[in-house]
Amino acid sequence: MFSMTNSSLKQKLRRILGKPEVSILVIGCSNPPTRNRVRLLNTHAPTSDFIIDDSLHKLPISERFKFKPNLFEPFEGILYLIDASKEDMIKHERIFLWEKLLWSENTKNLPIAICSYNSNLQGALSRGELIENLSLIRLTDRNWQIFETPEVSELLEAMNWLKEVIRLGWKKDWIKKEELLEKLAKKRVEIIIEEDQLDSQN
Repeated sequence: MFSMTNSSLKQKLRRILGKPEVSILVIGCSNPPTRNRVRLLNTHAPTSDFIIDDSLHKLPISERFKFKPNLFEPFEGILYLIDASKEDMIKHERIFLWEKLLWSENTKNLPIAICSYNSNLQGALSRGELIENLSLIRLTDRNWQIFETPEVSELLEAMNWLKEVIRLGWKKDWIKKEELLEKLAKKRVEIIIEEDQLDSQN
């Protein structure tokens, strides 16, 4: 006999009431600090509110690089992670952010939360300096905000900002998000299998 958990029941009720989970794609440089923050988001962000996937890439990015055309279809918002202590990488971050992400028709109108981690380190770029160096003042075709996120609590604040913006009118068809959930479920199974294999080898 099928039994529904309290969590899945709450999710179903939220969908009926018009407040389903929002789908967020996390984008950033593929390095250990960024991957660690993706793990923190997956651990701490409530599944009743968020569906989270990530797409991380090595910088500097190749000129030939293109996101898969259908990558953004199920997503309602973007969370962009950037290391505020790596001033030497800002030029590459700006090129990637604008040329590969913001100028793409596939991301048009998607709200974006830019989260600068390591912003508490000495010499790190401030919020204002990042706005200037990333040319964000030119970003006028969508809702955006920049957050200093030295702790996971600030990352969740950025996620909640995206949630509120999306629920004000950026929601997408639930069918696409169902497909995303199925994909993520398979991805989690693969991760568990890999972890079990590593444990057995140790």
